[in-house]
Amino acid sequence: MDIKVISGTQASVNMNSQNVEALDKKQLQKSQQEQIQKKQQESMELPQDVLNKAVEDLNKKFEMLNSQLKVETDEDTGMRVIKIVDKETNQVIRQIPPEVMLKIAKYLDEVAGLLFNEKV
Repeated sequence: MDIKVISGTQASVNMNSQNVEALDKKQLQKSQQEQIQKKQQESMELPQDVLNKAVEDLNKKFEMLNSQLKVETDEDTGMRVIKIVDKETNQVIRQIPPEVMLKIAKYLDEVAGLLFNEKV
C-alpha cells in the first residue's frame, strides 16, 4: 500500500515536470516564430537606394529579353507592386502581387473601414 502511494507521487511529479517541459517548448517555439517574423518584416523593408540599385541590376539582365522591371506603389493599398513589362508593347507580362490580390486588399480595407468606423 505504501508503494502505491509513493509510485503515485512519482507519477504526479513526472507529469508536472512534463507539463513544465511542454510549456517551455511552446514558449521557445513562440519566441522563435516571433524572431522569424521580425526578420522577415525587416527584410521586407528595404531602403529605397538598395531597391533602386537592385532594379537597375535586374533591368540590365532583362534587356536581353526585351523586358523591363518596374517597381511601383499601389495608391489604394500602399503595397509595392513589381511588374515585368514588354518594352515594345508596354504590356505587363507578370505582376506580383497580381491585380486580383490588390483588389481584394482594397476591398478588405473598405470593409474594415465600414466595420470600425470610429475615430480614435
